[in-house]
Amino acid sequence: MVNKGHVLLKNYQVWFLTQVGAFVMALMLIIDSKNWKVLTSYSGYFAVGFLITTLALNPLKKLFPQWMLITKLNRYRREFGVAAFSFATIHLICFIIKRGSLIKTLPYALHPAIAPVLLVGYPIFFLLAISSNHYSIKKLTFLKWKKLHKAVYYAEGAIILHMILVGQKLWAAILFVPLIFLQTLRIRKK
Repeated sequence: MVNKGHVLLKNYQVWFLTQVGAFVMALMLIIDSKNWKVLTSYSGYFAVGFLITTLALNPLKKLFPQWMLITKLNRYRREFGVAAFSFATIHLICFIIKRGSLIKTLPYALHPAIAPVLLVGYPIFFLLAISSNHYSIKKLTFLKWKKLHKAVYYAEGAIILHMILVGQKLWAAILFVPLIFLQTLRIRKK
């Protein structure tokens, strides 16, 4: 689809492009489960990257409405959010493989570094991923759907806490401080 000289991708094309990496990572784990050693950090950072992209687009659109690239990318927020979930799933699978099995992983569910993402962040990601479609908006009605999707801010907090507690304080600051700054500017501009 061409619009004023700019190529716009269709949603399914963006979905495909954002899912390719998670699919490749899943294949790598199927071929050799020892790949968890390499994929744990990559999958985590891809999940965080897609989450930050998703959460930054609305504030950027509000602050810089004349930036057409932001306006165009904003159309694909759902696809970026589902990609964050897909990479978070790979990240979780890597953790389960590292521990040896799902049963052996369960004792870690209440570990301070794991509990925020396992008990708060991931369930929220799951609900948002399965409801990121037109059917869910219709069934829930837009206002209820929007309220559900605001839960992403709790997941954001859980991920920041997770990163800090697993020793990634610097990366948590580098990645999330600019996002929180943008979100604060957006709130103040309302």
